[in-house]
Amino acid sequence: MTDSRLDFLDEMWEKFSPVARQRVDDLEQYVAAAQAGEAAEDLRDAAEWAAHKLVGALGSFRREGSAEAAVAERLVRTHAPVADLAPVVRTLRALVDAPAAVEERPHGTATPLTNPLS
Repeated sequence: MTDSRLDFLDEMWEKFSPVARQRVDDLEQYVAAAQAGEAAEDLRDAAEWAAHKLVGALGSFRREGSAEAAVAERLVRTHAPVADLAPVVRTLRALVDAPAAVEERPHGTATPLTNPLS
């Protein structure tokens, strides 16, 4: 990928990153509520949607975390124990908050989605 395209992705990430951070906030709110035994269905729905949106967005911006977001989405959707979800969400927070640096991989290839929990 050319430097100008990488620069463009960095610039766009700077504009989008607040939205991504809010989506991780939604996941963290669900985790906190679930840990307190107060996870309402609307929080679960918001968390699942947020994780789903992160899967695509992080991949589109060539940012790390798309695979972790996919794992989080599956864990929320299947009502997995919050103990399984919490570390995935912590990892997502670290990746989304990291300085803008796109993944280097050839155009048209994707990072395989691996699921350490399957």
